[in-house]
Amino acid sequence: MSVFSVIAGPFGSLTSMSFLNRLIYWPLVIFFGILIGAALRVLVQQYLGLRRYLFEAPVIAVLATAVLATPCWALMLAMTEGQNPARPTLPVMALYVFVVSLAISTLRHAFRQNVEGGPAPSGPVEQMPQSPPAEGDGGVRLLMRIDPALRAPIVRLQVRDHYVDVVTEAGATSLLMRFADAMAELEGQPGLRVHRSHWVADQAVIGARRERGKLLLQMSDGAEVPVSKTYLPQVIERGLVAAD
Repeated sequence: MSVFSVIAGPFGSLTSMSFLNRLIYWPLVIFFGILIGAALRVLVQQYLGLRRYLFEAPVIAVLATAVLATPCWALMLAMTEGQNPARPTLPVMALYVFVVSLAISTLRHAFRQNVEGGPAPSGPVEQMPQSPPAEGDGGVRLLMRIDPALRAPIVRLQVRDHYVDVVTEAGATSLLMRFADAMAELEGQPGLRVHRSHWVADQAVIGARRERGKLLLQMSDGAEVPVSKTYLPQVIERGLVAAD
């Protein structure tokens, strides 16, 4: 990315800055942009609890603009000679930062959806207790970690970053815990792991379809969960899909 920016000179830097200045400017801007962007994602996801794309992306873009626009503009101003009309004004630089941040969030979201499949729950993020909860009256231990209003038959689990999304028939939430630990607390709930990032409950699978050679399980909550080749034999043995 740095090499492309140095050569192509986007945002007016091709004509307003020398090659040597671009060689200094763009690696610095991209390095600190990635660093600050990562910090803002942690802030927005873990501290503000915004993990749904429609809320997360614009907030990150606004914060990134507030933090990066002025330093980027000031550095460009210092590294250009004279009054070059190709050099962007501060409002234009702010617009550039906002659009680029939004584009990066969109690409990350699209890539994550393609790899993991299934929509992200929009419910709250809940912290995992230090010790495992006691099992309820014949219930599933994992349910004891979530809000009582959401304690209903589990539909599916999905890994996203350091969180496990728990989808039940009453709604969805996210737990800060390992996927292996979450699955270990599903005793009493018939189901199986179908992908490195997904677990599904038997009774919640309502159909299946193939798309470009990939098997997708259709769930009762409307999501489509991908089945990896590693877990396909168990899915077929379970009777969730018919053998080809």
